Amino acid sequence: MLGWESLLHYAQADPRWYETSSRVPFGDTHLALFRAAAGDGWRTFRRGPWFIADPPGAALVAQGWKLHVTAEFGESATILGKALPVLCEARVPFKFLIDEWSANQACGKVFSRSASGKFITVYPADDEQFHAVGTSLAKELEGHGGPYILTDRRWPGSTAVYYRYGGFAAQRQLRPDGASDLMITAPDGTLVLDARRPWFEVPEWATDPFPPEPDEPDGLLGGRYQPLRALSFGNRGGVYLATDTETGQEVVLKEARHGVTVGDGVPATEVLEKEYQLLRVLSDTGLFVKPLGFFREWEHAFLVEEKVEGQRFSRHGNSTNPVITGELAPESIRSYYRNLRGLWRQIAEAIDAAHQRGILLGDLSYTNVFVDPDGRSITIIDLEAAVRENVDQHLGVLTLGSASPRLLATRRYDRAADWHALGALIFSSLMVVNSTVGFHRPVLPRFLAELAEDLALPSELITLVRDLMSEDLTDDTLTGAEVLKRIDALPFDDPALWAAPVPLALPATERYGDPEQVPGLGDADLAAVVEGAARYAEAVADPQRGDRLFPADPLLFETNPLSLAFGAAGVLHGLRQLRGTVPSRLRSWVLAQDVNSSHYPPGLFLGQAGIAWVLDELGHSPAALALMDRARAHPLRFAAHNVLHGSAGYGLACLQLWQRTGEQRLLDDARAAGEALAAACVRDAAGVHWPEPERHGQSSPARLGYAYGASGISLFLLYLHLATGEQRWCELGRAALGFELDQAVVTADDRWFFRRYARSADADEPPADPVLRCYWDEGTAGVATAALRWLVARPDRELEAAVPRLVAGSVAKYTVMPQLFHGLAGQGNLLLDAGELLGEQRWFAEARRVAKGVLLSRIERPEGIAFPGEQAIRESVDLATGSIGVALFLDRLRKARPGGRTNALFTVDGLLP
Repeated sequence: MLGWESLLHYAQADPRWYETSSRVPFGDTHLALFRAAAGDGWRTFRRGPWFIADPPGAALVAQGWKLHVTAEFGESATILGKALPVLCEARVPFKFLIDEWSANQACGKVFSRSASGKFITVYPADDEQFHAVGTSLAKELEGHGGPYILTDRRWPGSTAVYYRYGGFAAQRQLRPDGASDLMITAPDGTLVLDARRPWFEVPEWATDPFPPEPDEPDGLLGGRYQPLRALSFGNRGGVYLATDTETGQEVVLKEARHGVTVGDGVPATEVLEKEYQLLRVLSDTGLFVKPLGFFREWEHAFLVEEKVEGQRFSRHGNSTNPVITGELAPESIRSYYRNLRGLWRQIAEAIDAAHQRGILLGDLSYTNVFVDPDGRSITIIDLEAAVRENVDQHLGVLTLGSASPRLLATRRYDRAADWHALGALIFSSLMVVNSTVGFHRPVLPRFLAELAEDLALPSELITLVRDLMSEDLTDDTLTGAEVLKRIDALPFDDPALWAAPVPLALPATERYGDPEQVPGLGDADLAAVVEGAARYAEAVADPQRGDRLFPADPLLFETNPLSLAFGAAGVLHGLRQLRGTVPSRLRSWVLAQDVNSSHYPPGLFLGQAGIAWVLDELGHSPAALALMDRARAHPLRFAAHNVLHGSAGYGLACLQLWQRTGEQRLLDDARAAGEALAAACVRDAAGVHWPEPERHGQSSPARLGYAYGASGISLFLLYLHLATGEQRWCELGRAALGFELDQAVVTADDRWFFRRYARSADADEPPADPVLRCYWDEGTAGVATAALRWLVARPDRELEAAVPRLVAGSVAKYTVMPQLFHGLAGQGNLLLDAGELLGEQRWFAEARRVAKGVLLSRIERPEGIAFPGEQAIRESVDLATGSIGVALFLDRLRKARPGGRTNALFTVDGLLP
């Protein structure tokens, strides 16, 4: 899963699908300058946002000291015009961002910190050319500058030219997860990571060409603030916890870096100073973070704020919302909404107070509202987007799902947009599906109506949300006094309200027992959605492209175009399951790809083994076996351990194809995977588990869950035991499952959840990631996937007690995303497993409840029916995050029966008793 920074990068080129920067149309100003300066014989081509220029006769060296040139927002054409004569005369290879838009993006606050400011990159042939070109560029660009390039050092005396040691020609080293690391070669011939960390590093064999500047003595920022630790980092700058040495109190420092811009080119330093001034105006309300000072240090600006205790509004909701916690007793719901009414009122008071002072908050969302530890009061932080009406430039900064349709269209703030944000905050209190609503507005009334029914919410609340989030809302529609009056009037104290259990708390057998009696869940209804999803996949396929066949998660572009998880193989697997056949034009596209071992790892969901599984399904068994032979010889075959991309997943594919073909070598390969896992496991006081393999000297705690952790490995070992009859695999696998079961976090209502990483041996050490998960890839549904099959094949008392609780922990109707790997569809798929393997009708009914929740996110398009992908800001087709994975669950819901074996998520259930 990529972070927001990367997702937004891939969301720039198309309003519907994730795309690479190569798909962004580009302007001609930079290219015209280059063509005027370059002589005959230059070889040029585009790579993403870069335009590569190689002089005639030049042979690019592999690595060395490279030069970077930075540029202020709006200054790229000027900088390029001055740099080109130097570069062309020196006949040195270089590249530059292809147009002004791309160069301006590199200055933006959401751009990658390690790539920020890099406008021109120069590849000198040797040290002599490095010094000559660097000196000339520094002279020509005197007085110019841009964002400080964090990976580099400045050329002496220059604010525009930087340098670092690194690779010139991309030398990639494939990882088991399908991504690649950029490498450089040490003098002894070994490959070393070419790290682009946001600080200057020199390989141990290289010598900085300029004497290091003397270390500055450790000093206090602003003459009085001692930083303690970083709270967060972004391209704009960091946020730090610090001590005020004059008062002794802990404060927060917000940093803005010189050259970084917000919105349409406004310097981040100016934005931060404006934020300080606005917070001063609002400080008497007691509803906004208190500003304590503002100062400039070196080229940076700092805002000093009081330290706010508590948690973000979103986290507060996740930890207290009955829909998420499962505490659906009437009194729990009443208490939750009574408390929220007070928080909503305070947010409304803050908006009204800002408006009375002529301030528009601009970008108010559940991430910049803090709730105190008692859950009784709010503090609004981060007024970056706030403006004085008719005074300040509007930045256009917004949060999808909080921003009003008019703000999305105009990028201009108004009072109505602030009230819309309040409506979105209230809506997020019902359920955090704001990204889906922000991406596809028509789902809003659908979610509101369903939540209102499920939670027996008063009509006054639903009407308030609808009015606040209305597309017709204007500055004159609502006043602060009216909003406050309506919040106060919400009837949460009415004893008749929630006098009985809410519908969401009722057994699923009562609400969803007969699918033909439930609107939208009848066989014909589900068949129509499934067919719509299959039609959509075929319609948006583009066999003319080489980088992808279907719109997919951005991880496809960082791995390969064929994988099960994100690529074409997973979609073709789904189409075959849904329709029985796959169009020849799609099969041919897959067969035309070179699945070579330098670009494809050997594993199941991201590599060759999974592609082979699908080739066999499509009737190409000889090609599948040939690909498995290639995977057998792959140097990364046992480099990782898990199901997603490691030994266990590879072993699953071996067992599947052995069952299908009877080839003994495949069973031998599965045994080899078992041997590799047995050799790599750790047995300690915590149990049997597999540490994450070190990457370039970096280690992390053991991962948990089916895709990454010991439970998925344990299922492979169970299948291996059933295939071979060898008891050692049973013993090792059961111990591995026991390790994960011991990691469960049990809630007050006896539901089981799991964190991302195993607990530390140090009881006082906080969890590496405290978020509790219930999904297939990470969390309860995945652990239950393995535990269910162990219970069927090798039952014991612990499993008899644990499995029903694990399955119950997978029950849900609402989550942030509908996807298969990390969303509702994966949880529903587990419930169908439980219905089939345990023979209990209640789990089929619970799966129908899940399907009702999944269908709320459907998107009707001319091509068919789509579902939102990762973080619900673009559509995807892929198996892991997109429409095909969702459709497989909905199709299975139609067909699953007690005793069946219909799981299509790459299990080997034919080996089960």
